[in-house]
Amino acid sequence: MHESVTTDRLAQELAQRERELDAVYKVTRALLNPIEIDELLREALVTTMETLEADAGSLLLHDSEQRKLVFHHVEGPARDTITGMAIADTQGIAGEVFQCGEPRINLDVTKDPAHILDVDEAARYTTRTMITVPLHTGAHDPIGVMQLLNKHTGEFDDDDLAVAQVIASQVSAAIVNTRLHEQARAAVLVDMLGQITHDIKNLLTPVSMAGQTLRVMLDDLQSQVADEMAQPLHSSEERLARLAEMTQRVFGDVSEIFAILDESTTIAQQRAKEIADAVRGFTAPVSFELLNVSDIIAGVVRVLELVASQHKVTLRHEAGEVPRCLLDGHRMYNAIYNLTNNAIGATPEGGSVTLTTGCESGETPGEQFLRISVVDTGVGMPPDIAAILFSGKVRSTKPGGTGLGTRVVRNVVEAHEGQLSVESREGVGTTITIRIPLRQS
Repeated sequence: MHESVTTDRLAQELAQRERELDAVYKVTRALLNPIEIDELLREALVTTMETLEADAGSLLLHDSEQRKLVFHHVEGPARDTITGMAIADTQGIAGEVFQCGEPRINLDVTKDPAHILDVDEAARYTTRTMITVPLHTGAHDPIGVMQLLNKHTGEFDDDDLAVAQVIASQVSAAIVNTRLHEQARAAVLVDMLGQITHDIKNLLTPVSMAGQTLRVMLDDLQSQVADEMAQPLHSSEERLARLAEMTQRVFGDVSEIFAILDESTTIAQQRAKEIADAVRGFTAPVSFELLNVSDIIAGVVRVLELVASQHKVTLRHEAGEVPRCLLDGHRMYNAIYNLTNNAIGATPEGGSVTLTTGCESGETPGEQFLRISVVDTGVGMPPDIAAILFSGKVRSTKPGGTGLGTRVVRNVVEAHEGQLSVESREGVGTTITIRIPLRQS
């Protein structure tokens, strides 16, 4: 008889351990699945309640600004009433456990003076027994508590408390990891927005210069027309011919300026859309197409020719024989635009910026690269700056500069599995070369 009782008790304990292990397994498996944190917390709470045979449960998370514990998740009869309610982080059994970091079993909450009757009254629910375990980070910084209420059969015991603590540690880890992920994502978003706004600022330079040039041209035309109209009338035909000659000269330039305005504003609008996408959490993937890089460079030169002219710098494009290759045209445009715009700004009056393309062999047999070089006759840079130009350590020395332009270029080249090299001599000029493998993985 004694052996039978012992066997039954061992069988019950074994069944309980199996339920506990199953609960831990369920929560662990949920942690590995790409589900929302709120769904994970709800599943962990429900699993704990089922394992410990609790009638209700709640997860209270700490609001550090308000110094309150908020009923973030509630399961059981009072879910709709209690969810979202907040108490002071020093109030009640939850507040005491949160502050001291020690778990607690209450077999009769009415005997604990810390128990808040107001919550029961608001929920129209009677709490009799309770387990409260802290949620905290690895550094034991408290982030909340988990509570299990009213066991269906018998009383909560130390084994129940141990299971609740294990699951609470997993819930804590999930919350911390989610917060770290959100912080990392925010950092990436800030970096991305910085790069995009940097590009937009550069793209608006030719727009501004085109507008200024157009205004000067129209003012000059208006002055010439006024002078012509003030001249003694010889013949209508003669006057019309002179006016037609004036306007024809201007209209040819105006068409080119409007082409620059259209192209620059279209690209700036695309970058502005990327800001909106980034804020919504969407980042466009790299999109490769078979393109001729000379067409991309021609677009850059067309837009920046006016900027170069304002700086009294000659901008040239020397296109070599290159095959079409897989490129993200939008990103490659941004990279070449940044390099060219920077080169113009670093080149004194009378100098030149030349964009060249070609193909060259790599060190491995059969390896072929598309080469894009931006060559300027500018001020050059010291060897120590040239060595770290695209390393992420460089800081802009230009007034209002951010150093983001070099990061934009580096990111684009890395997306194309390419290489960057810099050759520069102070007082002579700089050559920056992009090499893109014609065959990419």
